[in-house]
Amino acid sequence: MFYHDYLKKIKSCPFCKAKKRMFIDNESAYLTYSKAPYHSHHLLVIPKRHVVSFFNLSAQEDKDIAALVKIGAQILKKLKYDSFSILVREGPDSDKSIKHLHYHLIPNIRIGDVDAHGIPRKILTASEIKSLSAKIISLASKIK
Repeated sequence: MFYHDYLKKIKSCPFCKAKKRMFIDNESAYLTYSKAPYHSHHLLVIPKRHVVSFFNLSAQEDKDIAALVKIGAQILKKLKYDSFSILVREGPDSDKSIKHLHYHLIPNIRIGDVDAHGIPRKILTASEIKSLSAKIISLASKIK
């Protein structure tokens, strides 16, 4: 079955009812496999509570997720992968197909030298770096 067909069939959040899929879990999250993997050893870390945004995680959930991401990364290393990506899709335009926060651990995936629109990536100019740096530093100083 193709992933887009699977998505049409689901009636409720598949991550909220995934007890049989849990490899490892802790108080507030679990490590599992991806049903529609980008790679055969594609792992997921998912909060047990139904939450859409990582901005809504509690401190304990953050801690538990980070612990399982590290365990998942160690598992990938034991499977002899030297490279992997950790991916979280955030926001309404992120292309997140399941509206439940989840972290992807994907071995040997190449993000590449094109941007999100398929256009070859360019190196920032000195002026762009100066402008971006000023904006980020200004915004960071206003965050608690």
